[in-house]
Amino acid sequence: MKKAIIVGEKGHSDTLHELELLLATLGFETIAPFLINTKTITRSTFITSGKLEELKGIAPLLEADVVAFDFSLSYTQLANLKKEIPAMILDRPRIILEIFSKRATTREGKIQVELAYLKIRLPELVNPKAKLDQQMGYIGGKGPGEKKLELNRRALSLRIQSLKKKLRTIEKNRAQKRDRRMQSDQFIVSLVGYTNAGKSTLFNQLTKQSMPTDNLLFHTLEPKIGKGFLSSALHPVLFADTVGFIRKLPHELIESFKSTLEEISLSDLLLIVLDCSDSALIAQYKVIQDTLKEIHADHLPFMLVYNKADLPTTELKRAEIVSSLGDGVWISAKTGDGLEELRKRVLDQLFQHYSAKDSV
Repeated sequence: MKKAIIVGEKGHSDTLHELELLLATLGFETIAPFLINTKTITRSTFITSGKLEELKGIAPLLEADVVAFDFSLSYTQLANLKKEIPAMILDRPRIILEIFSKRATTREGKIQVELAYLKIRLPELVNPKAKLDQQMGYIGGKGPGEKKLELNRRALSLRIQSLKKKLRTIEKNRAQKRDRRMQSDQFIVSLVGYTNAGKSTLFNQLTKQSMPTDNLLFHTLEPKIGKGFLSSALHPVLFADTVGFIRKLPHELIESFKSTLEEISLSDLLLIVLDCSDSALIAQYKVIQDTLKEIHADHLPFMLVYNKADLPTTELKRAEIVSSLGDGVWISAKTGDGLEELRKRVLDQLFQHYSAKDSV
């Protein structure tokens, strides 16, 4: 396994741990943290000259293959760091984008990733001095869209417009399917939450499907729709599994995946799935709220679903969690504990929904 040094801010252990998980998803083992004070960042290399000298010495000493920054770096900063440090240089947006690139399996997902890729790398790709065969912040060397050695602004602009056109065509087809769902008046429940909170495992339990549930970040990129029964006496409702959220998700990815994410805004109910065993739970919930607001889904009825309640540490934290975030349903998607209570509460929401519609 390749080795990584992670550069992060002092006092932010949660985000550093998250960066470790992101790197592990790409096959990197974190061997050492390198902490900095962001009050002293510089325009040319992000870190100060003193910290840069330290990194230049530590990277070869620890035989690091990559130095990963828990920040968003400009092309100039990446290029300058690459000149000084004998290792691949990555920043958080590029790491996340690399994971999305590996996870994308559908035509739409691949187009969305390429579009985000071109937007993020635009300053580098149009720079006449940039060597496009150089691993400038990318694990795979040449990424999607980098088909030729010479790319100019016009060619990139045309490619971006072409990708947007393809996405619009796909979006029209999805809109037609969505309209049919809306006309059928089926109750739609979307599972949203932080990446790796157990949404796909819960989705499988509710719909009796068998989506992959490996312990990996961003396992789901495209929405998955499945039918599930709340009661044997009623018609099934539609459950949707959606892409997981994360701190510092690149804006370009949100923009490219916006049409996919906006499917959430058409739900009748959101199940906000939270990993109640995670020490960063409250911070993660804030990220979920902010992302829902960005995709205009923060007005929808929602229910908090505290997953992984079977883990021994969570019992001690229940009162603290409820005090901070509010009441919810405590479940274990893995064992099935609490799912009947969850179905009952969703059923209550369904009755309220149709009662409100009938009264209009």
